[in-house]
Amino acid sequence: MSGRIEGLDETLKAFARLGAAGNREGAKAVAATAQKVRTHAIKSVQRGTKSGLVYTRAPGQNLSPTHQASAPGQSPAKDTGDLVSSIKAESKDLSGRVYSDIKYAFWLEHGTLNMEARPYLNPALMANKQYFVNRLTKAINSATEKFNKT
Repeated sequence: MSGRIEGLDETLKAFARLGAAGNREGAKAVAATAQKVRTHAIKSVQRGTKSGLVYTRAPGQNLSPTHQASAPGQSPAKDTGDLVSSIKAESKDLSGRVYSDIKYAFWLEHGTLNMEARPYLNPALMANKQYFVNRLTKAINSATEKFNKT
């Protein structure tokens, strides 16, 4: 899954025109946004509203005796913590990604034939679009100042 922001190609070209300072400032904005999206996704799993079924577990398991699941459309409910600990953010130059590499992460985000989606990454991305735009604006201004000093 990937998200796309309208006008991003033109913005990236503007950073390139500003040279090394533009690329450096743009990379900082991308990295900061990727981390913010990651944090948002993690918090939605850990603390988001859950109104799905409540399951009772068999005794003797090393988990809580009950589990409140998420309802369709809500972010997944934290259970073992595997999903939360698998959410990563990476960035390189003017590209970033936030992802989970556990096998069931994709199915939670998009659903299956037998389960409706419990999205957590795309809502985190959408919730932070304006943050990204603000960071890019700040980065362009900073890079422009540095460029003009050279």
